[in-house]
Amino acid sequence: MDPGNVVIFCVFALVIGSFLYRYLRFGGIKAAMFGAEIDRTVGEISGARGKVTNSSVRVHVLRGGPERAVGLEFVTKSVASYQMVPISLSSEAARELALLLQKAIGEA
Repeated sequence: MDPGNVVIFCVFALVIGSFLYRYLRFGGIKAAMFGAEIDRTVGEISGARGKVTNSSVRVHVLRGGPERAVGLEFVTKSVASYQMVPISLSSEAARELALLLQKAIGEA
């Protein structure tokens, strides 16, 4: 076997193994992507709908302690695709985001 192929296989196995470990540790695909268990989902806001796409934001309470307290799940769906982007925020970062949103509302 070529040494280059062995290295590629080992890197691939490491990435898959790491994700599988996170999946089993946190109890699901979404939780693995957030890096913390999802305690509960607070709610969901639908974004502006396009002709072929829908977007939404879900807000989750995470069991990650103060470093990972809030999870934002940005979802975009279309006829042929699904994209989910998870963002974990600390309590302080979530407060800052709320203040920025309030400021943007005031300026709109």
